[in-house]
Amino acid sequence: MKVAFRSASKRRLSRVLLGVSVAVAVLSLPGCATYSASFAKVESAAANRDLKEAIKSLDELKLSGPDELLHHLNKGTLLSLQGDYAESNRHFDAAKSLMETLNAISVTEQTASVISNDTVKAYEGLPSEQLMIYSFEALNYLQLGNIDDAAVEARQFDVKQGLIAEKNKGANYLSGAFVRYLNGMVYEAAGERGDAVIEMRKALEGYKAQDSAFPVPQKLREDMARLAAGKPAVSEVVLILHNGLGASVDENNIRVANPFYDPRKTGDIAMLSLAVPKFVKRSLPVDHVVLSSGSNSATSEVVEDVNGIAEKSFNDRMPAIIARGAVRMVAKNVAAQEAKKRMQDNPYAALLNVVTDVATNVSERADTRSWSLLPGNIQMARLALPEGRHDLTATYYGSYGNIVGVREFKGVELKSGHKVFVSDYYLNPPAAPKAAN
Repeated sequence: MKVAFRSASKRRLSRVLLGVSVAVAVLSLPGCATYSASFAKVESAAANRDLKEAIKSLDELKLSGPDELLHHLNKGTLLSLQGDYAESNRHFDAAKSLMETLNAISVTEQTASVISNDTVKAYEGLPSEQLMIYSFEALNYLQLGNIDDAAVEARQFDVKQGLIAEKNKGANYLSGAFVRYLNGMVYEAAGERGDAVIEMRKALEGYKAQDSAFPVPQKLREDMARLAAGKPAVSEVVLILHNGLGASVDENNIRVANPFYDPRKTGDIAMLSLAVPKFVKRSLPVDHVVLSSGSNSATSEVVEDVNGIAEKSFNDRMPAIIARGAVRMVAKNVAAQEAKKRMQDNPYAALLNVVTDVATNVSERADTRSWSLLPGNIQMARLALPEGRHDLTATYYGSYGNIVGVREFKGVELKSGHKVFVSDYYLNPPAAPKAAN
């Protein structure tokens, strides 16, 4: 009876140890849902133009610690779309400050990401995202009628773009052409025509260097010709459309052979998992927009291929991501093998070896974070109108020439020789929920 009792006790103890070990391993790992998946509720509310609900859903995600930058970037975006431009810029200022701090400590954090996975590294934004933030802030100031602060953003951008270009030599897509185009209009509005000419020339050169899928904006060429001829600016409404959502990032698991695999060892695994991020573009709902007032109208031009530039920025980082993952995979496997050796004399070694292998593989996660609410592309329509108040209509057309939406802007006031900036966004309607099985 004593022998049977001891045997039963060992079995119970075995189950307890296994349960505790698995629980510890699982609880110490990041959640299985990718960042992109967790953001679906925010995007759905934004697509329904329920920005209050989108902001609430974003706040409920409680993005902090390594995800703090993402909170500020996305909160600033939603507040800007809602028309709360001052509060939006407070978040963008916080984001810029955090980016500078993270740039200074990124080397230390890189070491940590090799040990666990890239999600433990504080998100500092793709280089393309770090440039785009300046256009959001400048546009916020322009819609507040604050030209001077918009000009400050333009000068800050010039410094930042130079630093990013130096750090990413050969990455011509990081020219910041659209932001410089916008900054050129800011400088002219501020009465700094010389700086406007310089900035628009840099924008023209940047568009050509980017080798974009769209031509250099015709309105930019017209601005340069007018400034060169010494002609004054005309009164016009400038509509900035944030079209669709930028790409999401999914997780792609690569199975590779375990170089330390020994078939003679019980519980040893032949394959290991390396998790890497995968760039996934989303469709764009608007092909072009026509801005009209009475018999006057203007058709938009694409001024920024956000998706295309982000993809190039993403792809340039992939070799480093894969290299870190490979080093991490080997390090984890070595640590696992050492742990197994130390447990050889443990009566529950086989069970603990299984837990160790599960933890080694499940802990491998790809970094799927991104500035989720960036548009897929940015379009600009510029409509010249006489001085006075105007009711405007923006008609959005799909790729087949069908009307997908209409927006109205009532009582927009124009002063002689000045520009008024308005913005809007258009997202694909959220996908219908899947039926329960």
